[in-house]
Amino acid sequence: MGASMLTATIAYPAERTEPPNFDRGRQLLEQIEDPTLFNFGDPQIELELLLTGLDGEADLVGEDGAVLIEYARRAGFAIIGNLEKALDSRETTFLTAAYYRIYISGGLSTGGSPTDATSAIWNAYKLPEIVLVAMGFAPDHELPLSRANGSGNHTPLTDTDVVDAIALGLGTSPDWPGEHTLAWIADTIGKVRSHPGGRDPREYQDEFTEKHAVDPLDDSFLAMYVGEVTGEVDGDPHLSAGHRDVPVTGEAPS
Repeated sequence: MGASMLTATIAYPAERTEPPNFDRGRQLLEQIEDPTLFNFGDPQIELELLLTGLDGEADLVGEDGAVLIEYARRAGFAIIGNLEKALDSRETTFLTAAYYRIYISGGLSTGGSPTDATSAIWNAYKLPEIVLVAMGFAPDHELPLSRANGSGNHTPLTDTDVVDAIALGLGTSPDWPGEHTLAWIADTIGKVRSHPGGRDPREYQDEFTEKHAVDPLDDSFLAMYVGEVTGEVDGDPHLSAGHRDVPVTGEAPS
């Protein structure tokens, strides 16, 4: 039987010296009256997994299909408690990127969650977004968080820079080896950047230059990721697309 690698992540600002404010999240839960703010996919099943001591015949969902707020709150308290334990457990590690501490748990699985911490982090996103924010977490850290590129050589690279570099490398290449893996990367990038496939590589570079007001060939970091094909102008592989106006006759520019 095959196994898959499953991971769960949640982001917290790296510059904060205090830990996530779980008590603030619990206090906010007490004030929430709208059950639609919770993000349950299949409320009946998910609540039964999160809550203990339930009557097997208990109606957890109202006639309108919405979770009853009493049970939604109880599930929210359970989620916060499990998350607090998970982030302090040996099942969770973290890395710092784009000024965020990204908590990570996971492992190999044949169907279920590889660790309790993985489930706890996944479940955190079932909380209302305002509760996640109140505790200090980024509601969706997978979106670009910041852009340091072009700010100077001493500015740390961010996840956004890396996404830009990968997108530029794929977008300015005529073909991709390792088709399935690179297609997945391209589709992922396409969620936050222009999809790098299906166009002339030089058009992709021109679009990038116009959008970000920076010629990647003039940037020490991004230039490393520009495909060689973008440097081919009129059959001369030594001329870069960023210097198309330079005379090629050997005469000095007027």
